[in-house]
Amino acid sequence: MSGEPSQTPMKTGDRSSAKKARVESSPRDQVKLETTTGKEEAAASCGSGLLVLGGDAAAAARTEVVVRIDRDMLHCPLCTLPLKPPIFQCGVGHMVCGSCHGQLSTNQCHWCAGANAFCPAMDAVISKVLVPCPHEAYGCRASLAYYLASDHGSACAHAPCACGEPGCAFLGSPPMLLSHLAAAPHCWPVDKLQYGEVLRIRVPDTEPRRLLVAEEDGGERVFVLAVGGDRAARVVPVTAACVRAPGAAAAGPQFTCKMWATGCKAPASGKMESVLVDMEVPSASAAGAVAADEVDTFLPVPPKMLRGPSSQMHLSVRIDKV
Repeated sequence: MSGEPSQTPMKTGDRSSAKKARVESSPRDQVKLETTTGKEEAAASCGSGLLVLGGDAAAAARTEVVVRIDRDMLHCPLCTLPLKPPIFQCGVGHMVCGSCHGQLSTNQCHWCAGANAFCPAMDAVISKVLVPCPHEAYGCRASLAYYLASDHGSACAHAPCACGEPGCAFLGSPPMLLSHLAAAPHCWPVDKLQYGEVLRIRVPDTEPRRLLVAEEDGGERVFVLAVGGDRAARVVPVTAACVRAPGAAAAGPQFTCKMWATGCKAPASGKMESVLVDMEVPSASAAGAVAADEVDTFLPVPPKMLRGPSSQMHLSVRIDKV
């Protein structure tokens, strides 16, 4: 901790635990220590994150103290990564994370050569230091241990994706991207779907892309349905992609998509022709970059199956969560 704090005076004779003593610090790096009856809480804002040292948030009486702390105190001095349990400490106080301790040739401190020992107290502190998700600005409300923040952030479903439309620099979570693309100037069509159920849509040649939205417990899952631009080609490709960042795609879940297109009834036989594809759904971190002409797996729709002057395509789409 650094800096000389200046305390806010308390009223003489008032010793109620509801009264609060506050130590102000720089707004850039701060740790907030809250003491409740029989418990302790602490919150620290290091750079852009808020750190909270765990406790009973429902406790009515508490005393708050705001101090500054160097964020390096939460990092292992050897690997420079956030300290992760189990943590080891020598008698002088030098710490090392469990991963680095396991790679030491001896049980001696890397600084002073003193003996290292497991430090359950520091383990408890580190496990209680909570920070908001790095993608809090994009809608994630998770609070997690500081040493888990990086892993969570890379796999977070709220990690930002790009619009991808020419000249547009918008960046946001998939739900934010949904609102952005559905509004002017993009005005993408939006259809709601349910996993495992067939959605029937008619796609004119003026709509190369549209959004498909599935409701989930954690919010909305956004997919892009993309149709090839040249409807006079030998076949018109159609594909689908899930809009999410690469880390979120690796974390799952995964999806499959069954799509089929139907044409008009043949005059001679009365039979209605159809083509079908059953595919795994790829992921895309830029919705406007999804192009049916550039993927390996797609639904090939012959031009003769397009209907009317707008070359309308009659599609049935079913998406399943694996």
